[in-house]
Amino acid sequence: MQQKECVFLDRSNHSQLVTTTPSTARPVLFLLLGIGIGYLITQVLVWPIMELKSHTNRTARWTELDIDLTEEVRVLCYVYTQPTNHKTQAKAVWETWGRRCNKLIFFSSRTDVNLSETVALPVSPNYRESWLKTKMALKYLHEHHLNEADWFLEADDETFVVMENLRYMVYPYSPQLAIYFGSPGTVMSRAALRRLVEVSLPNPAKCEPRDEGATAGKLRECLENVNVRAGSTYDSKGRRRMHLIEPQARSNLFLRYDPNSWFWKFLIYRTQDGIFAWSNYAVSFHYVHHHYIHCFEYMIYRLRSFGRKQIEESLPAKFYTADEEVTGAHPMGAEPEVPADYAY
Repeated sequence: MQQKECVFLDRSNHSQLVTTTPSTARPVLFLLLGIGIGYLITQVLVWPIMELKSHTNRTARWTELDIDLTEEVRVLCYVYTQPTNHKTQAKAVWETWGRRCNKLIFFSSRTDVNLSETVALPVSPNYRESWLKTKMALKYLHEHHLNEADWFLEADDETFVVMENLRYMVYPYSPQLAIYFGSPGTVMSRAALRRLVEVSLPNPAKCEPRDEGATAGKLRECLENVNVRAGSTYDSKGRRRMHLIEPQARSNLFLRYDPNSWFWKFLIYRTQDGIFAWSNYAVSFHYVHHHYIHCFEYMIYRLRSFGRKQIEESLPAKFYTADEEVTGAHPMGAEPEVPADYAY
């Protein structure tokens, strides 16, 4: 390509065009050279040290929730799995919501180099979860990772957790307060884990000493027997945030209250008969097949509806410390007050 000749107007005669001489072109060359050197310095020295964070689910306008809570609310996720599920359920967790944990550990009966970090426990490979496995996992976390996180999330490989909503739920509370939320996807503070392992597990009067059977309810009893508070998992509208089943199940037999159903027996706080409330800031769902775990990932983090305006959001105040009374925690044996007209 032929290089174009730079031309300027002669100030003494505007109708006459003159070509540039070497003396007039030299400042232009120096200017271009300086811009080029500055660009290279920026690319090589400045950009690598700048902290650039990507914010998932950013709203259309700036809100307080555009702040990434990953480092302020550190969560260690420990997931129960078994060798037969490593390539399906556990792999799906590792590829989706598990990546948003500050640290992710899988507890199984053998290690697996294809998973993030797998800890092999001397337990039966035929069961994903057992009370023996739970106690061994809790002791392992207390010994090796107690100071690496503020909160410890227990889940199995059939759980999907919206980590941003979990951090949002526990944000007002201090990790020095002995409190837990759940389940499924039970999350406990650092103080709760310490009290559980140091006080509850060694005391047969406080925690089930036998190793047999499933975890179901035993972890909750061991926590509450040493005065670890049960935090509320309901949102400001009285809607449940942590679900025993996945969303499609609300159209089947779990929709209506049945006192003989395992599902309704498991719930401590029963919602109103005939209504299954789903919070807009749901935290966890259970019994999710690995194919649907990937579906959740797409629906929550990638799918958008064009033209829809985002609501304005704000973070709650941080006012709970280890020495303060937690008014948001439910007393044992009581049902929360739920508005009579809320809907899912």
